[in-house]
Amino acid sequence: MTMNRLSIMGAAMLVFVTAATPQERRLRAGAAKVDITPPQSELMLSSDFVHDPLFVRAIVVDNGATCAVLVGLDIGGTDDAIMGAALPRAAASSKCPADNFLISATHTHSASTQGLGVAPAAAKRVADAIVAAVDQAKSRLAPARFGFGTTKVDLNVNRDLYAHQTWSQAPNPDGPSDKTLAVAALIGEDNVPIGVYMNYGMHPINFYLSGVISADFPGAASRYVERYFSERTIAVFSQGTSGDQNPALMARALTRIRNGEGAQVETVTRNVPLGQESTQPRPNFNPAAAASSRPTITSEHMAAYKEAIERTNELVTMEGSLIGASAIEVMRDRMDYLSNAAIWGGQTKFTCAGRDRLDAANPARENVFPGYKEGADVNLKVGVLRIGDVDFASINGEVYSPIGMRLKAKAPSNKTIVVTLANGRANSGYIYSDDAYNHLSFQVIGSRLQPGCAEDKITSNIIDLERKSGQ
Repeated sequence: MTMNRLSIMGAAMLVFVTAATPQERRLRAGAAKVDITPPQSELMLSSDFVHDPLFVRAIVVDNGATCAVLVGLDIGGTDDAIMGAALPRAAASSKCPADNFLISATHTHSASTQGLGVAPAAAKRVADAIVAAVDQAKSRLAPARFGFGTTKVDLNVNRDLYAHQTWSQAPNPDGPSDKTLAVAALIGEDNVPIGVYMNYGMHPINFYLSGVISADFPGAASRYVERYFSERTIAVFSQGTSGDQNPALMARALTRIRNGEGAQVETVTRNVPLGQESTQPRPNFNPAAAASSRPTITSEHMAAYKEAIERTNELVTMEGSLIGASAIEVMRDRMDYLSNAAIWGGQTKFTCAGRDRLDAANPARENVFPGYKEGADVNLKVGVLRIGDVDFASINGEVYSPIGMRLKAKAPSNKTIVVTLANGRANSGYIYSDDAYNHLSFQVIGSRLQPGCAEDKITSNIIDLERKSGQ
């Protein structure tokens, strides 16, 4: 391990790189999943329920000289507490270097009915499940071939909208949006996938604050692939650069009913008529307060609530099925497979200047410049896990899509997967792109990052790691 002090743009950067020479050996792979669905006792209201299960999924890739681990979590984010409790144990038991782990969250917004946070009981359950899934996957190692491919899936849309002098979170079809679905696969000797790794950038918010536990469309995508191959495959979903991306299609009835409104006949009217948008600052949205203020669904509204859940689930199933089916098509028709591959992992930590809002006592949600003062530095971490000629680039935050697209365009490898919400959580809030610094959207004004640092440093440090990985 080498440690170097660098100074870039006035921010301190600490670099940790494991630089063992890669060796190509015959590949083996194993995969497993462990259930982390919360019990009824952890749900907030008596009307809350489990719609579909949550899992930790793990794929271990071994080449005889070293090994790599790809883990997907059906939770909102990879908290540092979870990483600290799981990574040392999993690395020790699997004998895979810690730098060769890529642990990321699907970012489902419905892993808890109490908001996006992870309760202590849930954090322990997730950490234990990571260790168990990795150990099970390692115990199932079998000869495998490794492949990579991409396709385009048009499900996401930019969500930073400026219209009629108003910033809002709404579909912006003219904004930047990366439609790339990247797929990596480990195929067994019987031509059945052992493990599949899917990467796509889109917020899983369909069931947010709805009172149901759900893995949302990432879970639906994983289940689609796993069922297709008769449950002999583990399919991991990871988030691409989704910080500014929502599903293009959203159901509205569930939001109304969970707020205590009764059933209504759907119409095609806009939520806010054109020309009537307010230009006044909006009160900030507090997820914890919103979760705690949710009303219990009464018997009077239960039928309408269940119908709205099912209507939302139709969209979720469509999204997951399209992603899963597209991944299968990539594996069949767009992949070349390697039986031997080198494995390399390295990570870099650095800081960017931070800021604190001046309206912190009564923050606006969007459509206002709140003013800032100097704040504590923002701690960021990036990594590269290289398997064969494929680079899995990781970032520990929610990243805007132009950053990912720029990185892939400049990367020395044209087989780069950008995985976000990975290997811990930055104290940044959203990591917005340089060209979005003047957006008065809630993501940008709520970010702790000062402009002009994160995009360049993320790009340059990952490119440096990719160059090292190829040596």
